[in-house]
Amino acid sequence: MYIVFFGGIEERLILAVSGNVRRTFRLGVRVSSVPFPPKLGYNPYRDQYHAGTILRYMAGLDFPGLVKMLAVVSFDLYEEGLNFVFGEADLGGRNAVVSIFRLKHGDEKVFFERVFKEVNHELGHCFGLTHCEDPSCVMSFSSSVVEVDRKGKDFCETCRESLGRALRPFLEGPHQHPQKPE
Repeated sequence: MYIVFFGGIEERLILAVSGNVRRTFRLGVRVSSVPFPPKLGYNPYRDQYHAGTILRYMAGLDFPGLVKMLAVVSFDLYEEGLNFVFGEADLGGRNAVVSIFRLKHGDEKVFFERVFKEVNHELGHCFGLTHCEDPSCVMSFSSSVVEVDRKGKDFCETCRESLGRALRPFLEGPHQHPQKPE
């Protein structure tokens, strides 16, 4: 799993997000520096960045052993028809983007928890999970920071099982498939 950060993200948050992804998805994490074209996806009328444009840019990036890529950005994101989005992902695909812009809080613990929730949510989409009806599940849809605060950072049992199936090919190595003796 590669994580890239755009827009001056604090190192403490970079380390915390990396640790959260490692613990939650049980995948190796690499933090990488990627050039971000100035004003890519920026809409001056909205003073926001278009999330889909950033995902398309990420599709052109490649790294050795890349399974999934997460971009964490400091600027406000939107998608057509919505005032803003906390993040967006290619459902069942490779890339996800999360904005910290609307997740900030005076208490660092609350702020980090909000970011972890949205990171887990968007990466869940990358692994094929859709929105969940369980309001405490991290895969429940959030249209406000109040809804982000209401849900947990973990997957409900049903979503956890689906995620486990999706992760299985990435977690199983040749050592876990012993060959029959001949």
